[in-house]
Amino acid sequence: MGEQSKHFYEFGRFRIDIAQRLLHRDREIVPLTPKVFDMLLTLVENSGQVVSKDSMMKKVWPDSFVEEGNLTQNISLLRKALGEGQNGHQFIETVARRGYRFVAPVRELQDDGIDFIPERTTNGADGVAEHAREATSPGDDPTVTRGAVEYVIAAARRRRGVVFVSLVGLVLAAAGVFYSIAGSKPANGGSKPANGSSSIESIAVLPFVNEASDTDAEYFSDEITESLINNLSQLPKLRVVPRSMVLGYRGRESDLRRIASDLNVRAVLAGRVHRRGDTLSIQVDLIDAANESQMWGKHYDRKVSDILLVQEDISRDIFENLRLKLSVEEQKQLEAFSLYLKGRNSWNKRTEDGLLQGIEYFRSAIEVDRDYAPAYAGLADCYNMLVVYGISQPRDAFPKAKEAATKALSIDGALAEARTSLAFIEHRWDWAREQAERDFQLAIKSKPAYAPAHQWYSSYLVAMGRFDEAIAEAKRAEELEPLSFISNSHLGWIFYLAGRYDEAIQHCQRLLDVDPNFFPARRYLGLAYEQKGMYAEAVDQFQQGVKLSGSPLMMSLLGHAYAASGKRSEAQRILAELDKQKQRYVSPYTIATIYAGLGEKDQAFKWLEKAFEDRDIWLMNLKVDPVFASLRKDRRFESLLQRTGLTP
Repeated sequence: MGEQSKHFYEFGRFRIDIAQRLLHRDREIVPLTPKVFDMLLTLVENSGQVVSKDSMMKKVWPDSFVEEGNLTQNISLLRKALGEGQNGHQFIETVARRGYRFVAPVRELQDDGIDFIPERTTNGADGVAEHAREATSPGDDPTVTRGAVEYVIAAARRRRGVVFVSLVGLVLAAAGVFYSIAGSKPANGGSKPANGSSSIESIAVLPFVNEASDTDAEYFSDEITESLINNLSQLPKLRVVPRSMVLGYRGRESDLRRIASDLNVRAVLAGRVHRRGDTLSIQVDLIDAANESQMWGKHYDRKVSDILLVQEDISRDIFENLRLKLSVEEQKQLEAFSLYLKGRNSWNKRTEDGLLQGIEYFRSAIEVDRDYAPAYAGLADCYNMLVVYGISQPRDAFPKAKEAATKALSIDGALAEARTSLAFIEHRWDWAREQAERDFQLAIKSKPAYAPAHQWYSSYLVAMGRFDEAIAEAKRAEELEPLSFISNSHLGWIFYLAGRYDEAIQHCQRLLDVDPNFFPARRYLGLAYEQKGMYAEAVDQFQQGVKLSGSPLMMSLLGHAYAASGKRSEAQRILAELDKQKQRYVSPYTIATIYAGLGEKDQAFKWLEKAFEDRDIWLMNLKVDPVFASLRKDRRFESLLQRTGLTP
């Protein structure tokens, strides 16, 4: 072996193997992306010294221009990997306006054939090392067979297309992991199954108990139970008791061992749901019925609107508690998958910070595995939503989105997520109407249960004036993701564009009863109110939407409501405020709506032409958008429809 292969750094419980580019905690590998590893090595090599942000970026990205946000995001990932606590920095110190410093004692050594023993510091930094030990204190490690490892990796590959992930999917992940543990000792001190079987081969999902007399909570309970049964049934070599056979156990306390015996199953999955206002408290337990020991369980409190955003937390809990023994390559595969899920989690938030963070997660996943197609699809979706939410201009984001979606399809031509992303771009940016519809239909055929494909196809259909088809697709998206506020609110938008204002109002009001802070529902509710002449109610909804989102789109809608209701000075004030916007992209289409409301047709068409030049995404709604009803008889309107491909 050469000199480099024997070079190590040690700090606390950690050892860095430079030759293998690995970080170990005790004897276990800590998965890091290549860039995060480079950052750690740079900081450790300069331990005690401030490493400037500029020098760090040049060191880690020598041939690329990156923004400071990339550095910040990767430092955050490194801190999480090291298990830093919440009360102060344990290993990495941020030096204001300068950079970062590695503050833990570091020992540099050569391999002497002795197993790694963590250094016990005796100076003032021993508290840092001790806190790190506490933060990462392991329990008894279950013994995992190679078959279990292969199952986890295969499951990750099979689930690579997950976009909207509900609690159902998370509990499924838990059950799937435990199902593939061979001969392991159950978590939480449980003993090995009495029957001596090497794996779980049968399971019953009992109806989740609704602990409150709340019909909505009952709905959530039923949805979770039913979806769990459906999804668990897809696992190989696992017999899942049908829903019809477990319904009889609803609402009553029962002997789990007797239930398991009656249903002839090895394990029972049970759960409780309690709703308090906009919060759901959920307890999930996986029970080994042979000895009634808990194999896994945890309590979660989440806002109803955030029910789809808990995958990262629960998945991390599962994998950390199991502490699976994986090879280096398997660690890389799981790391890419984990980063992908984090990216989808961030994308689902639909905020500027969430979308930008999602981009970083997807890029990190690609750094780990250059051929991981789902990460490219996720990247495309983030760029698409940056345009939708007015964070980026179409010409800046859509080409990046198209490049990412095309790359994903070059790796996996059957990936429905990537096909859907490309169809979205073809509709909103390329204005390739026929190709967009073909790709939407291909995506749905490839993966009928992929809700965003139905959602975005419904947007295409409504823009074409095919209202009944659009509503059917939007309802299908809602059925597939009943707990998704994005899918649910989208139906309100389709109702609005289809001219079914009362249904749009009722639908959005129900959503806001659950989460008053979900601003897209306020957008669609305000638009429907406006078309019914309820201007005071519309203004109120848009004002609240502006406060919640700060979005130029919401400001434009407020400006149009002012204009339509005769409040010209207020509408002019909004126009002036939008003109001062520098940080966010202001859609010319939405500016045109304000002028249309003011009755200034020439100005409205001037801004619609600007929207045409920018290939503004909202221009695709021109044919059916009721705010432009007063312009439809103008020949300039018909010309725009023809040039954008909205008329044959």
